[in-house]
Order: sequence, then C-alpha cells, then structure tokens
Amino acid sequence: MTPSLTSSIAAEIETLIRARYPILYLVTSEELRAEQIIAEVAQRRQKKVFEWSCSTGVVPAGASIQSQKSRNAATREPLAALEQVIEQIEPAIFVFKDFHPFLTRNNHLVTRRLKEIALHLKNSFKTIVIISSVLEIPVELEKEITVLTVPLPSREELELLLAKILDDVKQFKHVSIELDPAGRERLLQAALGLTLGEAENVFAKIIVKDQRLSADDVGEVFAQKQQIIRKSGLLDYYAASESFDHIGGLAVLKDWLNKRAVAFSSEARDFGLPSPKGILLLGVQGCGKSLCAKAVASHWQLPLLRFDMGRMFGSLVGSSEENVRRAISVAESVAPAILWVDEIDKAFAGSQSSGGADGGTAARVFGTFLTWLSEKSAPVFVVATANDISQLPPELLRKGSLR
Repeated sequence: MTPSLTSSIAAEIETLIRARYPILYLVTSEELRAEQIIAEVAQRRQKKVFEWSCSTGVVPAGASIQSQKSRNAATREPLAALEQVIEQIEPAIFVFKDFHPFLTRNNHLVTRRLKEIALHLKNSFKTIVIISSVLEIPVELEKEITVLTVPLPSREELELLLAKILDDVKQFKHVSIELDPAGRERLLQAALGLTLGEAENVFAKIIVKDQRLSADDVGEVFAQKQQIIRKSGLLDYYAASESFDHIGGLAVLKDWLNKRAVAFSSEARDFGLPSPKGILLLGVQGCGKSLCAKAVASHWQLPLLRFDMGRMFGSLVGSSEENVRRAISVAESVAPAILWVDEIDKAFAGSQSSGGADGGTAARVFGTFLTWLSEKSAPVFVVATANDISQLPPELLRKGSLR
C-alpha cells in the first residue's frame, strides 16, 4: 500500500520544524485537516500549539468557542499577535489562520515585524504556520517563508472516513448498506478529488436521502464534484448517459476503450499500470466524436468536463495562461475525470503564427496546455476532437501527447 499523502506532508512539516524553518505557509482549503496535522506533529515534538484568527486572537489550540470569546481579545490585531510569539518562551507552534490579507504593502508594519520575527525564530524552538486557501506573499518575505501545498485526501484516507461512517450508521436499522468490495471501490474512486469534509457531506446526504448506501450512488458523488466545477466558472460538467450501444461501428476504438476501463482502479495502480493519457478523435462533423466522449464517461463512470478554449482567453496580459492553469487545476482536483476538448484544431489553429496576431497569447496558451499533457500525473483522461489535423501544431500529434 502506498503511504498516505497526509503522512507525507506531515513528515515534511515535521522535518522543516525540526530544521528550525521560521515560517511555513500551508496552502489548503481544509483548515481543520491542516490543524490536525499540526497537532500530531506538535505532540510528537512535545510542543505547545497556539492558534490565531482575527476574530479570536491568540488562543491555545483546541480551546472552545466560548473560551475564545473572552481570552486574549487584545491579540486580535496582527502586530499584537506577533508580539505574543516573541514573548512565548517554551517551544511552540503558532498557527495563523487567513493571515494573507495582512501581508500586503498597505500593512508594511506587519510585513516588517514578521520579517524581524523570522530572524528571531531561526534561533529558537518556535515556528509560525500560516494556513490559508490563498497564496499571497510579499516580496520582502519570499526568502523567509516556505510554501507547502496540502494535497487532497488519498484513497486510504477516504476509505478510513467511509469505514467510520459505516460504523456510525450500524446502529440505525432502517439504513441499508449495500456495498460489496467492488462497489466500495467504485464509491471511493468516485470520491477521489473531494476534501474530507465534502466526502463526508455527500455520504451523509446519500444516507439521509435514500436510507441506504450503495455503488449506485456514484452519481450523487459526481454531483458534489459538479459543484466544484461550477464554482470555477471555467469548465462545463456534462452528466453523460450515452453508451457504446448508441455508437455504430468504431469497433477498434470500443475495444481499446473497453480494455482500459479498469485502468483507474486500485488493482491497476497496485499492479503498476500507468493511466492512459487520452485520445484524439478525427472526423467530419456528425460522425460521432462528441458522442464517443460522452459514452466513455458513462462507460467508465467518470465525470465528464468540457474544456472550452474560447472561454480561456482574457483581455488582460497573462490572464489567458492563468485561466488555462486554473482550469487544469480544477480538472486535476476532481480526478479521476475525463477532460473533453472539443474542436481542438480550431482552438489552436493560429498558435504558430500568433506572434503577429495576438502578441503570442495563443502560442503561450498552447504551450501551457502541451506541457501539462506531457507532464501530467493526475488521472485525467483527455478526449480531444478535431475535423482537420492539418490545422494542428505538429507538437500535439507526436506519440505521447495524447496516447
């Protein structure tokens, strides 16, 4: 069994704390999970943990909401909270929640004081850990802060969560659990890409709604992923219901896809089988290319995301490339998934000569997308469709880009 992603990040955090790195910046939307990781590390290193937010000030970790209201109200101000770090004598970890709004040029006093404290912490047994879902670091602090991204829960963590939920609902006789090993694997596979909170919510929703939990509830999990996709505003989610029976001919393609239907399963991963990268479907309009993309998603029971290249281009310099990176990040966050790039020949038709037409924006967007295709490790299967490959850059057609 592969080591848990949380175990890996916890080991990295512990190593940095032992090496007396002064300030760690954890980028994550799972604040509670990050706090639990810090608490485990602190317990092993025998350190106290204090938490700060602009609403509570500095309080001991684990303090109740009621006790937070009256304790250390004066330290709600960032500068006062930082002074508390200096005053602490014993080894400790200070967790600052959503501290990034104070790390701007408008708060130069906070930035300067944090830099001074960072120099002090290098000779102490104290560490500042900033937890935020947004990464914002002023130039003055770039050399003092170490950035870590907390990965989404691994399959093993989701399995532990599901086991806990199933154990909790055993006392309710009216709740039916219809999960064999294969069904359990399908449900966990569908939940990959969700946070622990999101996974717990969707499992609880299924139980409350249907009074049961089975492999047939994969659609509800995909609906939760649809919320993530909708919030991004860059990708479209398709609830595919088509099957290979709706497609005439294409026997070779169907056979190829059928053989790779289990490529994203735990058995394939344990065996060491790499996930397929994708396919490029070429043909005239109306020959079933888009239908194939939808049928693959339905047959493999994976969410289908439509990548609209036209939506990526923005008016500001650099915004188009950033939109592509954000869209890719969203696709990877809900992986395993299928990314459907429709009419890719039209999207990248002018990339080779874009220098004189759009200042090279199309070329840079194409470069970002091509690099991701070549280097991606997340289980995102790309289905690209085209009418005329003569319009495509040769880099996209080489073996390895989509196969």
